[in-house]
Amino acid sequence: MISFTCEQIRLAAETVERVLGRPLPCVPEVTAGEELRIDWEGQTAKIAAPDMPALCRAFFLLTQAAMDGKTSACITETRHIESCGAFIDTARGAVMTVEACKRYIDRLAVLGLNLFVIYMEVTYTVPEYPYFGHYLGRYTPEELKAIDDYGAALGIEVLPQIQTLAHLGQFLQWKEDEHLKDTMYCLLADEEETYAFIEDEIRSIRACFRTNRLHIGMDEAHWMGLQRYYSKHGAVDRFELLQRHLKRVTDICAKYDFHPMMWSDMFFRLGSRNNEYYDLESHVPQSVIDNLPDVDLVYWDYYHTEPEWYEHMLSEHERMGRNTVFAGGVWTWSGFLPHVEWNDATMYPALRACAAHHIKTVIATMWGDDGNETDYFLALPQVAIFSEFCWRGTECTEAEVRHAGETVSGLPWEAYDGFGHFYRGAEDDRTGKGLIYCDLLYHLLPGNPDLNAAVRRYEEGLQMIACAPDNAQCSYARALFDVAILKARTIPAIREAYAAGDREALRGIAEKDIPQLLKLYEQLYTEHRKQWLASYKRNGWETFALRYGAVTGRIRDVALTLTEYADGLTGSIAELDEPALEPTRRGGMQWYDVYVSPRM
Repeated sequence: MISFTCEQIRLAAETVERVLGRPLPCVPEVTAGEELRIDWEGQTAKIAAPDMPALCRAFFLLTQAAMDGKTSACITETRHIESCGAFIDTARGAVMTVEACKRYIDRLAVLGLNLFVIYMEVTYTVPEYPYFGHYLGRYTPEELKAIDDYGAALGIEVLPQIQTLAHLGQFLQWKEDEHLKDTMYCLLADEEETYAFIEDEIRSIRACFRTNRLHIGMDEAHWMGLQRYYSKHGAVDRFELLQRHLKRVTDICAKYDFHPMMWSDMFFRLGSRNNEYYDLESHVPQSVIDNLPDVDLVYWDYYHTEPEWYEHMLSEHERMGRNTVFAGGVWTWSGFLPHVEWNDATMYPALRACAAHHIKTVIATMWGDDGNETDYFLALPQVAIFSEFCWRGTECTEAEVRHAGETVSGLPWEAYDGFGHFYRGAEDDRTGKGLIYCDLLYHLLPGNPDLNAAVRRYEEGLQMIACAPDNAQCSYARALFDVAILKARTIPAIREAYAAGDREALRGIAEKDIPQLLKLYEQLYTEHRKQWLASYKRNGWETFALRYGAVTGRIRDVALTLTEYADGLTGSIAELDEPALEPTRRGGMQWYDVYVSPRM
């Protein structure tokens, strides 16, 4: 609990006014208090708060009540989660600019959240390694300090996450640094040069952040000890290898006054016969637990809808005798829009389980797998799931979450639900993403989806986002739906016309439908690029420039192919002569090995 200065009160008020676009309904009297309290009647308001995020939230709730047409309010809230906030991934292509980070921090503050995690594999500067983050838009030390300072002024801990074992393929690809490589993505453990590199990483981070917590990663090191390490040393107990490596890293953290946290999955994977994190039969030996250094274990889970699953995993983490951090997800990595229904289905039971286990730190992760297709600001409404559980506890309702999400984002929830119609429902379905990328002739969409049902779903989505016609995010979503709808109609139309030998129908597709599809792709490209440049550094956009170019280039080629067939210049279309088999081997995860060509 702090005593607020006039400058802090002014900063909190200005932050809320900037986010919501309107002033406070009155000038409140502010004092320090153990809990958040608002007593408002007309032009008089008294507010008590324990810290800056709570004060920002109090101003937010006061203004929200006025926006709802109220003239009085009496509100009391207590923080149920000590440290709670959002996590942005800057390592998958999109490095959020300093100004965009500040805008995101503003929105976390008004929700009353107090944590902002920046995930950086190679997107920061390590002076001793010039190829570290080369061409990837890495942050300079000055940029990271600016973000940290901005968060600190609002009482928000800016917590860096780096990698000290795996997920370093973008660094280890360079010949300059391949001496540090065990596998394509993983560092070579038990080598002094490796620990010199890790110390250089941590020293660089220490100079940029004031927090004493550091997330050291260490997840998904699937082949650790099995490639170059194996060639040098032979077979090794991989639990022991992981523990030795972890001990060296935590010792370096202590040297720089960092308390480390790490993803917990490798312990459970090594204890599983199938290398599975979520293996109910996985067993971490007591000898491993007894030798764990002082490190927080971060349990990440975005996939389960049953409360019992989270209860089991949290209990297993408690058995390991270290502080447990929970990382849930705001689903930004299934495609071009947030996966709304699946997010709700997984996070409500997860957060209720966290409450039952008194988890002190909860993180809303927003991953950018496959190039960062979904802008993190698009997903802001569902960050409110975490803020409302933090401040209202397990009794918070979906209506309260939606109200907070609408207010902080300025987007009607009906439109946000419309974004969710890009997916089939409460499951990890990626048909929408597949339609944006897929070939018009090859049958490669995963799961053999019902395209007629997909079109109906997308048309419903279009109707829902029509409630906010001037919203830029809705313009982007509209462009996505338009492409997906026409693509979903064109793919079967081509196959049906070819099977019927209807050359004139194919000519019509080539001369009418495909030019219209190309215009829709041009509009999507424009909207997507505009959105990207508003949030991220230019580095990484080339991925989408190349993808859109590849997809539209192939569409033009298909138009030419259909025309040549319609004119009788060719006797068949090879891609359509083979029977369409269900593409069961294709995982539906990455654009390059799923949607474009069976050769990629």
